[in-house]
Amino acid sequence: MIQFVLGCSTCTFVFCATMLWTRRDSGDRSRRILSIVWLLLSLMLIGRALIEGLGKGISPGILPPLNLFAGLLMLTLLYFYPVEVIRPGWLNVRRTFYMLLPALAVGVVFRLPGVEFRYLQSVGDMLAHIDESNVWGRLVLLFGIIFPFALLLHVVPYNWTKSRVCLSWIRHYTCVMLLITALYVAFMLTYNLYVSSAHLLVCLVFASVVTYDELFVRFSLADDYAAAEPDVKPVDFPPSTDKADNPLVVSMNSLLEDEEIWRNPDLTVADLARILHTNRSYLNRAIHDAGYANFADLINRRRVEAFCRMTDQDSIDSILEAFFLVGFRSKETALRCFKKYTGMLPSEYLRKKAGNNTQNHPDC
Repeated sequence: MIQFVLGCSTCTFVFCATMLWTRRDSGDRSRRILSIVWLLLSLMLIGRALIEGLGKGISPGILPPLNLFAGLLMLTLLYFYPVEVIRPGWLNVRRTFYMLLPALAVGVVFRLPGVEFRYLQSVGDMLAHIDESNVWGRLVLLFGIIFPFALLLHVVPYNWTKSRVCLSWIRHYTCVMLLITALYVAFMLTYNLYVSSAHLLVCLVFASVVTYDELFVRFSLADDYAAAEPDVKPVDFPPSTDKADNPLVVSMNSLLEDEEIWRNPDLTVADLARILHTNRSYLNRAIHDAGYANFADLINRRRVEAFCRMTDQDSIDSILEAFFLVGFRSKETALRCFKKYTGMLPSEYLRKKAGNNTQNHPDC
């Protein structure tokens, strides 16, 4: 069973790495980084599969030193991609070295002459020899270094005007990393092959989902692109009911038009209520009074209107950059909202606009 799961995981990592590498030029630097990470992880799995296939696998015991080193290295590699998309360009050579330093240090210590590790048959055996440095040292490595790595993303500087993702994406990625780490810790303490198989299967699904998200969902912008507030204002959207004199509606519209906080991809209805010094119930009522179906309708409609204004003024270099500037972080969401409010795709809208310009200026 473990050989089968290893084979499937290896093939998945290789396939994902190949897909990303062949389309690396159509994305930013994160696509290249993710491709290399998947390739390195596939090589690690190939090495484990060869060892297992030759019958030289690690004997059933807990906290094997080689697996501790490999696990720490694997978790470190899994963080290069999210760090790059959270803060593009932040991951330079120096920070890359710092991230790899714990794994490199552990590898050097494990290979020092005279360093020996007691074979531990079970948790009971581990507790019986807990006073030995080679035993408690491995526990410190597992719970003091490896497990906290799951929270690494929360120390990366986040700025929504430049980040390629939103906070919800970071939270979801962190939750999956916590699951992967928890399964890895469980395997280290039990050496249960079913736990190992579950760990590999989660990694397999994780690689597939992240690769799909990188290729088809997440915005990939030019490496030298820096988000900047465009000098455009959204199209006015007057209230559609006779309750427009509601003071909260007036305050809400003024805030959205003057400060354009809808450009923030992390804005929530709770955030807007707090800024307006009200509660969600009153805010939702004001949103309805202003003629919007709900908070998402309010925010996304303004983003689409701003996108249209930018294209009408020819103030964008690409569709993706325009969607990014108005607050979208997902291609699927941006395209779905644009078609919902305009009845056409962005490419169709631009062709129609170009046709209208040609009719208005036939000599051009």
